[in-house]
Amino acid sequence: MAEPSPPARSFVDLAIAAGLALACLGLYLSTLCPTVFWYDSAEYVAAASLLGIPHPPGYPLYTLIGHLFTRLPLEPAYAMNLMSAVFGALAVALAYLIGRALGGGRLAAAIGAATLGVGHLHWSQSLIAEVYTPGLCFLLASLLLLLRGLERDRRGPLVLAALIAGLGLGVHFFIATCGVGLAALVLGLGLRPQRPRELARLLSREALGRRLLTAAACLGAACLGACIFLYIPLRAAMKPALNFGDPSSLERFLWMVTGGNYKGWWLRDFDWLARAAQLGGHLYDQLLVVGLALAALGAARLLARAPLAGLALLLAALGNLAFFFRYNVHDVEVFFLPTVAIACLLCGQGAQAIGELASRLLGDGRRWLAPALTAALALLPISLAAANYRSLDLSSYTAARDYGERLCAELPRGAVILNFTTPPEWKNDAVFSHYFQKVLGRRADVRVLSRPRPRQVARWLARGVPVFLFFPVPEVVSLFLVRPEGAAYRVVAPRTG
Repeated sequence: MAEPSPPARSFVDLAIAAGLALACLGLYLSTLCPTVFWYDSAEYVAAASLLGIPHPPGYPLYTLIGHLFTRLPLEPAYAMNLMSAVFGALAVALAYLIGRALGGGRLAAAIGAATLGVGHLHWSQSLIAEVYTPGLCFLLASLLLLLRGLERDRRGPLVLAALIAGLGLGVHFFIATCGVGLAALVLGLGLRPQRPRELARLLSREALGRRLLTAAACLGAACLGACIFLYIPLRAAMKPALNFGDPSSLERFLWMVTGGNYKGWWLRDFDWLARAAQLGGHLYDQLLVVGLALAALGAARLLARAPLAGLALLLAALGNLAFFFRYNVHDVEVFFLPTVAIACLLCGQGAQAIGELASRLLGDGRRWLAPALTAALALLPISLAAANYRSLDLSSYTAARDYGERLCAELPRGAVILNFTTPPEWKNDAVFSHYFQKVLGRRADVRVLSRPRPRQVARWLARGVPVFLFFPVPEVVSLFLVRPEGAAYRVVAPRTG
């Protein structure tokens, strides 16, 4: 059979990418959270519904895209969960196309993309309102355009990739942690290194003028895309119902986009080996031994066959790992989704390497065994899907909504809830005050107040105002008697003595 023409190849690849995306979307919809979820997820729904400002760095583009989804005739929380599923499926399609752009066969590229789609981390973030699958889509779209631009030796796709990357900062900052790898691709325009040792040409003066001009154009495009952050002070000045930190002034805007109160979450003194083991454990959970071995083999193949692309992917992953290595949050693994996606791309390359090696070793008579061996590696994503389906299924999960309904039913009229912004409080506060009060318009008579002074709390109690806590924080328990009451904790009276 004659080699198909490029348009035919493109059509088949687009069809396969769409098929993978639809298959994963089906999985995500069957396990999708049907209503509001805890923590940031509830806040993001409120921000999108109200065109408000969530916590730093503000996520302006995510909010604007989410607002379009909340216009669907669905419960706002479900619509935002659906947005994560759609972007999660789109990321799988992009991963397949990148696998093809890296020189992988269709089967190998599909294995890499499917491994991403059914992996625990990507799948879990496709089920609730979160920024990670949309952010990954912007990163993968940028990477695909960069690879296409280098393949065709054209500047236009590279500049477009930079614009998309700049816009992607308005979805999540983790795209910036991969910036060194993306920049390496920009600087490689026109060089086409064929061997790893030829990567030194990136630092040479070869075609330097054209490459620097391209880099300058890409930098300008990225900055233009990042101008999406100007939405934050403009919208904050309108005093939306959700206006975290009121970043309408220059000082507050800079505080917001540089991390705000989350800058205090970086570790200083810690055990490097223990931290590395923790992160290694997260990667193992995503790919298992087989996936990690395939990724290592794929990295070796890519560096040998397409050294510039191999170097770029490794630099992007290392940048992502290094930046969040010291970030101390309970769900730190979600910040490494770019690294997981890159590892899955390399899994596809590893599957391709095994097929090529088997083809050379088996000879012409049994060459048919090579694709069969590659196909057997599809057991990796199949086994991951089977293992993760039950543990990730949120289709019946209504705990956050049930909690909000209980508070709405149980709180006395005119109650005050004290909030000291600790993580246990944030879990419940986001559901009640952001989603139920601001989005659904429930219990407007209840006031949620941040860090009131003890004397003010004592005066409320003396006047008979019902005072509650989302969680018994030490700041209050040390000064007041607190008892559980329904879904909350009631502040009863000042402690004596």
